[in-house]
This record gives sequence, C-alpha cells and structure tokens, in this order.
Amino acid sequence: MGGDIGKLIDSLASEFEQQADGIRVEATQKGSYRETLNATTSAVQAGNPPAIAQIFEIGTQLAIDSGVFAPVEDIIPEDRVNFDNYLDSVLNYYRIDGTLHSMPFNSSNAIFYYNKDAFESAGLDPEAPPTTFQGVLDASTELTDAGAVDTGTTWPNHSWFVEQWLAEQNQTLVNNENGRAGRATEAHFESEASKTVFDWWANLHGEGQYLNPGIEAWSEAQQAFLTQKTGLLGYSTSSIAPMTEGARNNGFELGTMRLPTPGGQRQGVVIGGASLWTPKSLDSAKQDAAGEFLAWLTEPAQQKRWHTNTGYFPVREEAITQLEDEGFYDENPNFRTAIDQLRETEDSPATRGALMGTFTKARTIVEEGYVSMIQNDDRSVDDVLGDIDAQVEDALAGYNQKVN
Repeated sequence: MGGDIGKLIDSLASEFEQQADGIRVEATQKGSYRETLNATTSAVQAGNPPAIAQIFEIGTQLAIDSGVFAPVEDIIPEDRVNFDNYLDSVLNYYRIDGTLHSMPFNSSNAIFYYNKDAFESAGLDPEAPPTTFQGVLDASTELTDAGAVDTGTTWPNHSWFVEQWLAEQNQTLVNNENGRAGRATEAHFESEASKTVFDWWANLHGEGQYLNPGIEAWSEAQQAFLTQKTGLLGYSTSSIAPMTEGARNNGFELGTMRLPTPGGQRQGVVIGGASLWTPKSLDSAKQDAAGEFLAWLTEPAQQKRWHTNTGYFPVREEAITQLEDEGFYDENPNFRTAIDQLRETEDSPATRGALMGTFTKARTIVEEGYVSMIQNDDRSVDDVLGDIDAQVEDALAGYNQKVN
C-alpha cells in the first residue's frame, strides 16, 4: 500500500514502537498484492521470512497450500483478543475448517458511489439512489438524457464485482461449497445468476451507459467519475474518505449506495481486501512480537483511525459501536452504507467467498471474457460464460494435480 494509506501504516507502526517494550517494526512496500505474495514466499524459501505479510483475500488458498504460515490464532496472545467481538462476516472468510489462518486487516466490500448534484440536475432524487440493475440503467439514461454526464455508470472491469453479484444471488463461484468443503473442481459461471449479471452488464454497454475503463482499471474508473464524465461508480468501500474529498475538490457532493442487485434480491456481499499472515519459521521472539503488533492493530482505537481515514471496515464490533456513540456515522453517512450492507449479509458458502488456488487466473479469465463479449458481436453471453467455465475448470484441474 502506497500513497496516503502507506503513510498511515507507517504512522501506526511508529506509534506501536513507542508504546511497545523494545519491539521495532519496519514497514516495507512490495507493490501490488500479487507481488507481495510472491516476495513473501520467496523470502521464506530463502530463510529470511518477514514477520508479517499482507496477502490479498484471494491468496488465502495459495497461502495455506504453501505450508509456510502459522494460524494467526496460535500467534495472538490469548489474553489480548476476544474473537467474539470481531465481525463474523470478516472472520468467516479467513476461518477455514474452524481455524483462523490470518488476521483480517484491510477488509472492504463493493458499493456504488453517485454524484448527488448530477442526480438533482437530472430530476432524480439525490436521497433515493437506485437499488436494482434496472434502476441503474434507468438512472443512467435519465442522467445522460439531461446532459448531466456523458455516460451513466462505470466500474473497473474486475471479476470482484461479478463475484459480489453472484454472492448477492446466493450463487457460489465453484463447487464443494465454494471450495470450503473440499477442493473446487467445477466452476459455476454458466449459472443463471451469472447470466443475469453478464446480460445486464452487456446491455448497459450496448445502451451506451457503461463506460469500460479497462481490465482492473481502478484509477481510470475513479477519474471518469470524479471528473463528472459518469454519474455512478462501482468501487470499493476502502476509498470512501479520499472519494469524499475528491468529489468536494471537483465541485459536487458524493453519495454512497448499496451494491445494486437484480430485482433487489440480497443475500450479502463477500469480503475483499487483505489479511495479515505470520510465517511459522520465525524464531519465538519475532513470533511473539508479531502477535503483540497484530493484537494492537485490531484494538478499537487503531481500528477507528484506520476506518475513518480510509473506508476499510473496523474488524471489531466494539470500534463500530464507539463510532456510533460518538456520532461519526450521523456526521458521515457515506461510511454507514458499507457497514449496514455488511451487517445485513447472511452467512452462506456464497457470501463466505470462494477458495481456490487459481483465483488470480480465474479473475483474469472472467475479465478477458467480458472484453471478448463486448468487442465481438458474434459472441453471445452463453458462449462467453461457457468458455469462462471451461478455462477456469482447466486451471483448477492443473492446480489440484500439482498440490494433491
């Protein structure tokens, strides 16, 4: 993590050092999530493991299969953490077969941002954003017909949004309870839930109401929205604080809304972001120090600061309750949307998220599949989803053969 968030992490590490008994923390940045995972496993194999590694959520199966990490519940001092006070939706992602493998840290989910001023100028109620797929198309059409924006909506062409929309329909990505009751061997991208998502996504683009910024093009989508080329933006809750400031700097008021769903059906969302892992090859002193730092990071004071300066969830209910009592959400309602959406999530294999060692490849397959669909009139939704299923299943078979 770089930029302002990287500076915040440096600040947290420095504060911990000042109150810790002789523990020194050196925070280093390795670039992307994928680069961090690769750098960590390489360092472990070279006999120089980091004390703590930040690994993105879809790297969970890879991290477990690597065999180099100790379950975090074995690292944290028992008298420092009460996991009953942590958000269930967050713990459920990283708890596999009853064991919590890593400490949730920067947890997020997907929401939509919208331009309240553009809504008002188009005659839309800025306090009643759309809640359904059809509502997004209708609002987008109203916005462009009124000349308030060039294109109704955008979000990065990222499989994460597809994963969220399948979870909202209680549809797993893969078999064996989303890979949690056994290794995934079959993909579910040909499901009716998936067809519903891709039909709508393709139709939005066909109607000229979806601006495709590119594969995993977070910055491009964000800029299109902040410069008021679009009126709605699918994005991560992790950016609520900077997005609020960015909208203000660009002369409009920001609103947040729950992830739109087909027909308003809601099962819940899947956790995104990353968690913190500790290699088991650490000496006992470093392992103890890592446990102390992880326990301190998730105390309410640090979690409140982390949440209010970014938009990532506090991972503890206690931190949310304190912010509610302090009136934070009354003064900053954009932060409330994500908390409410998370709390309303119903636990199921779909909302716990998928486990598969080929998750990074699966995401690329989904994203490239969407591009092939909108760039080729001869390719139907059924054709594309059939190809995605076949490619993901081939990747799963190859991975499973290697690890079994």
